[in-house]
This record gives sequence, structure tokens and C-alpha cells, in this order.
Amino acid sequence: MSNTTDFLFLQWAPTLIGGLFVFLFGACVGSFLNVLAWRLPTGQSVVTPPSRCPICGHRLGWRENLPILGWFLLRGRCKACKQSISCQYPIVELLVALLFLAAFIALYAPLDRSSGLFFDDAASPWWRAQGFGASWPAFVLVVLTISGLVAMTIVDAKTMLIPVEIPTGVTLIAFVGWFVQGFLPEAKNLRDFMPIPVASTALVCAAVGLFLGLGVSRFLLRTGRLRHGFSDWSEFVKEGDDPGIYPHARREMFVELAFLLPGIVGAVAGWMIAGWLVTAPQTASDTAFCAPWTLLGGSLVGWVVGGALVWGVRILGSLAFGREAMGLGDVHLQAAVGAAFGWKVALLAFFVAVFVAIAWALLSLLLRRFSTFFRREIPFGPHLAAGAILFIVARGPVVRTMDAFARGLEQAVELVAGPLPERLEEPDGKTRRMPPAELARPTDRR
Repeated sequence: MSNTTDFLFLQWAPTLIGGLFVFLFGACVGSFLNVLAWRLPTGQSVVTPPSRCPICGHRLGWRENLPILGWFLLRGRCKACKQSISCQYPIVELLVALLFLAAFIALYAPLDRSSGLFFDDAASPWWRAQGFGASWPAFVLVVLTISGLVAMTIVDAKTMLIPVEIPTGVTLIAFVGWFVQGFLPEAKNLRDFMPIPVASTALVCAAVGLFLGLGVSRFLLRTGRLRHGFSDWSEFVKEGDDPGIYPHARREMFVELAFLLPGIVGAVAGWMIAGWLVTAPQTASDTAFCAPWTLLGGSLVGWVVGGALVWGVRILGSLAFGREAMGLGDVHLQAAVGAAFGWKVALLAFFVAVFVAIAWALLSLLLRRFSTFFRREIPFGPHLAAGAILFIVARGPVVRTMDAFARGLEQAVELVAGPLPERLEEPDGKTRRMPPAELARPTDRR
């Protein structure tokens, strides 16, 4: 028994020590997110002046500024003016610290990934076999993306807006992080796995063309050759009014389609160029290893898929219902999710976000009489962020829930319409998993 205990301790010691540092780092990042969420919507600098009381301006000392503990040391009140300090500060710091720790455990802990426990199927085997020392750029971009999603959730819930600086920063971090990761050595036993889904050369070239085309659109927008959408919004919608009273939502979708046109042309051009350069249709996963351009290409494709998915819903929904269906901030948020986690998570997190929104609505109905917090309208952005974070820190339960939902849906369809045609089975006689649950599994092979 002693030998077993010693073995488990030696096996878990790196994870426990690393987890402690990750937890503390997450608490510090959470403290910065509180500053970010407070100052960014008001146009203040997030760097200067140093942390201070928002009421009396008292500059916080190092003890008062300690993440999580500082609030308790002050007993929830400013040392100078004695005004109460919102409990949001320690809650956010603790939340981010726990999310960082959960991500670290999900990716690196020596767990039995086939045990059916909480962290079952938590991540691709690439993370554990590669180790933190040879995958730190990827891990840093993952936890910084989680930080950005938490910051966007706080700001969006308070102001109904997502400052474009946050998702843009997350996207740039994802591009740089995956590119740098490609320069680190890769373990030989990982030749069959990828840390992020990659796509065919044609898709990567199309994504590059789309990216360049949108750059042209931004230039046309800045030079006045294209106009900003919803430029007359303030003429019809005043502060506190229902946004649905804006009468020209359908017209503005054609303005956005005009903005997207150079990007679409660039995507088609990139696809055609790839067809001329590549004689045989091959996917990057067939031949490539974790090279800088391979990982950057996968990140770029994820950025396109995430943004295109939400933008498509926004345009079609606005045309159908005559009111703005989703905000452009949601487009930037989901594009950042795709850039950091890949196109699979970008697609599936959107699916999960719908159920997160339904769960929140039901919870609000039950608890709104007890707290005003549950009476507020929450935009869709926080639900998108929650869906993406769940895929990182609780992928196993999410996959199993999706699988149960898919099977229940299949049984319901069969009950109404009869047996489904061409129902395939595996060699062992088990029914094949439905595509959403299968797609959610971290089996990104080359």
C-alpha cells in the first residue's frame, strides 16, 4: 500500500505543484479582469492609474490588492471611505483561478481518460504526452482565452455590448500562440494527434483569402467607400428603448453583406489558387505535423468558421424577423473561440450555448422572486462564452450529455416516423454515435 501511495504521489506531484501556481496565476488574472471590466466600457486606461477605490479614489496598498484575500482583509469595505466593495471582485478572482486550475487538470493530469469520470475525454492525448514544458504556448493561449471570455461575459452582461478590443486581443493571442507552438519539439508518439483540428490546404488558403478580403473591407470602411452599419441607430432608438423598434434592420444586413463581399471574393480566390498549386487533394492532417503554419492554419480556419456561423445567424435572423438578431460582438467572440480552440469547438459551443441559455431562462424564472440579479435580461454573448469554457474544463460531461440528447432525439424521431434508414453499426455490434457527439470527441488525428 505504501508503494502504491508513493507512486501516486510521485505521479501527481508535478500536477499538484503546477496546479498551485496556475491557481495563483489565475487569481491575479481575475484581479486584472475586474479592472478591465470596470474601465474598458468607460474608455479609461486599464494600466494607469493603479488600483483604487472607485468612490473616493483611495489607492490600494499591496495587502488590500491581494486577489481574493484582499476583499476579506478589508471586510468588504474601503479602508478610507468605509463604503462597501462589491463581492464581484473576489468572486471573479476565485472563478478565474478555479477555471485555470480545471483547465490545467483537464489537459495535463495523469487521469484514466477512459474511466467515465468527470475528466473522461477531457482533451486530446497530445497535451498529456507533450507535457507542459513542450506545450506551454498552447496552454497560455487557452487560459488567456478563458480570461477573455470571462471578461466579455462580465462586460456584456452589464452593458449589453462587447468591446471589440477583447475578442481581437484573444484572436491575436491565439494566432501567435499556435504559431509559436509549432516551433517546439513534438514527441514521436504524437504523430497521430493534433492539439487543434487542422483543415485541407484549400480550406486554409480560402481562410487566408477571406482574412485578406476583410482587410480590404476595413480599408474601404475607413476611407468612406463603405458606410458603417446601423449609422442612424441613435435617431430611432434612445437609451432605455427596446432595440426592436429600430425599423431598418433588414436594410442594414445588405450593408453588412457589402462589407463581406471582398472577403467572399478573397475566399473563392484562395480556394482556386490552392487548386492550382495542389495537384492531389490532400488534407493537412494526412501529411503535416505540428509545424507553425499547420497550427496557424487550423487557428485561422477556426476563426473563420466561428465568425461565419454567428454572422450567418445574425444576417438570416435579422432578415427573417426585421430586428437585429445577434450583435456583432457575438461574431467577434465566437471567431475568437474558433481561433483559440479550433473549428469543432466553435461549432459545438454554439450548439451548447443554446441549451445554456434555456437553462438560464428556466433558472431565472425560479429565482427571480428571490433576487434582482435573475430579473435582468442577459444577452447571448455570455452563453456563447459559457459553452466554449465548458468544452475546455468539462468536455467529458458535455460530450456525454450531447450523446444522450442525440440518442433521445433519434428515439423520438423513430417513435414518430419509424426506424431510420441506413442505420450503421460498428463491428462490435454497437450503434454508431450520432455526428454531434462524435464530433465533440477530442480525436483530432492527422
